[in-house]
Amino acid sequence: MSAQNVEIDSYLLPVVEVVEETHDALTVALEVPAGLEEAFAYRPGQFLTIAVPSDSHELAARCYSLSSSPHDGGPLRVTVKRTAEGYASNWIADNLRPGHALRVLPPAGIFSPKDLDADLLLFAGGSGVTPMMSITRTALAEGTGRIVVFYANRDERSVIFAKEFAELAAAHPDRLLVVHWLESVQGLPTQDQLKAFAAPYTTYDAFCCGPAPFMKAVSLALRELDFPRERRHQEKFVSLAGNPFGDGFSVDTAEYEVGAGDGDGA
Repeated sequence: MSAQNVEIDSYLLPVVEVVEETHDALTVALEVPAGLEEAFAYRPGQFLTIAVPSDSHELAARCYSLSSSPHDGGPLRVTVKRTAEGYASNWIADNLRPGHALRVLPPAGIFSPKDLDADLLLFAGGSGVTPMMSITRTALAEGTGRIVVFYANRDERSVIFAKEFAELAAAHPDRLLVVHWLESVQGLPTQDQLKAFAAPYTTYDAFCCGPAPFMKAVSLALRELDFPRERRHQEKFVSLAGNPFGDGFSVDTAEYEVGAGDGDGA
């Protein structure tokens, strides 16, 4: 997509809610204005690209997976986890509040099941659970397949969507199995342990999102089990080159637009 087209296709969305998920993760709900429903129609597992004001001369554009389900309607929800060196994630956590607005690009990405009736094996590490929540919610509501989630975290307080997964598993005991793996208790999952976990589910479509070492271990484990390439999916976010919102969109514009929805004009 050219810079000119991206600039035309970016939109300002009001922030309607900010929800604290854990001590270091939050969910931002964005309202889709009337008339933009088609532009923001999305598939489970897709992401939004968000413009964040930067303390440098360059705009901070970051991609965040949607944790909401297109089945539910309502606001778009992205879940953001603070990282020690992450400028954008810390800015969002420290500054964003209802009444603000964010400029975003329409949903994008191919990390989405082609068939919601398929059996799904979902591997999530840390904040990599965000697209998995969207996939799980949508597949349970619209599909018929079974879903197995392997969710790895540092410790119990780091588990995002713990309550939501428990409620979904209780509501769909015949279709959803969620297994939590805590580094504080079990150590980091090894390739052999991941292989043993996945072995009963070799006919499932596998999806993986999380830290690079975790995704590599999952990928190698699935290859050892002879998962065909077309049934192995990974979500990888790379650093964006330049300004995907176009040359006409600047840091100053981003700073102004974030507060554009404030009632007091701040």
